[in-house]
Amino acid sequence: MNPKESIKDLYDRKKELESLSLSLKNGERLVIVYGVRRVGKTSLIRAFLNERDFPYILLDMKEIYYVHGSVPIKALYNAVAKEFVRFIGKVGSEPGFDLSEDLGLTGLLKGINEWCRARKLTFIVALDESQYLRFGGKIRYDGIIAWGVDNLSNVTFILTGSEAGMLREFLRYEDTEAPLYGRFRNEIYLNRFTKEEGFGFLRRGFKESGKTISEKALEEVSRDLDGISGWLTYYGYYRTVEGMKHEDAIKQVFREGSQLTLKEIEKVISRSRKRYIYILKAIVDGLDTWGVIKAYVSSNAGSLSDTILNSLLQTLIKLGIVEKAADDRYMIPDPVAVYAIKRLKP
Repeated sequence: MNPKESIKDLYDRKKELESLSLSLKNGERLVIVYGVRRVGKTSLIRAFLNERDFPYILLDMKEIYYVHGSVPIKALYNAVAKEFVRFIGKVGSEPGFDLSEDLGLTGLLKGINEWCRARKLTFIVALDESQYLRFGGKIRYDGIIAWGVDNLSNVTFILTGSEAGMLREFLRYEDTEAPLYGRFRNEIYLNRFTKEEGFGFLRRGFKESGKTISEKALEEVSRDLDGISGWLTYYGYYRTVEGMKHEDAIKQVFREGSQLTLKEIEKVISRSRKRYIYILKAIVDGLDTWGVIKAYVSSNAGSLSDTILNSLLQTLIKLGIVEKAADDRYMIPDPVAVYAIKRLKP
């Protein structure tokens, strides 16, 4: 249930892997990978980097944020320096420059760039869940990335984000006043598996474990878990490793998954908890148009203005918890999140 380490362990991500390969072959400096939670972004990047000759570091920005409550530049500097030293140690090399903190983050990246230039290499700086870089305080990480794209010819930044709206809001590459405006980037989107892809994913996993899965079970898993590879992986683990029966495995996915999801949701809604809960419950109960949501929230959590409701809905959309369909109805795409929200208490 951990992120995959090898391309052979991935399923049906050929198009995305080819796009990553082409980006590096063409010397592109900025690659952005979007996708909802647990769709496999980290697995894709980790497996891709593990099987390429490029030197790289892969850092989880969410981890730094959870430890510090922000993303301090000192913490990011230390993480980059530590991973760079670890990498060059594996190849028996020396950095060739002073790694003291007096360098600053841009100085460190310059040193890494020069190390790579001397060896005719491209260094990959992969920042997972990079929307958390918006919590840099006075530090403009979008500016540092833009500077790197402009000045570091031997460094490529790969950014991933499960909160696509928040990541776009941080990058602001369509804002003429933003540092990254006008910079070329390759955007890669990881979608949920289709029904057929989900079937193939599970069949392969069961075959590799020496077990079989019935067509009826495939249909029910597809219906209940909706092509999210992380939940399908949980199900496969409970069936093939834990030896659970089909019905028990699905129940366990919802029990375990909802606990993880509730923790994530509680972090989001803490500042206006009651209103957020009733917005989510309205959508789950099929009260999914703007006016009906407003009436439901107002009757349960007190009146609120159009502006406030729009702001709360936009936050949920940016965080990837809620989606707005073409018919202007709101929906929660993750079935485990739906299960979790039904159990949320105001």
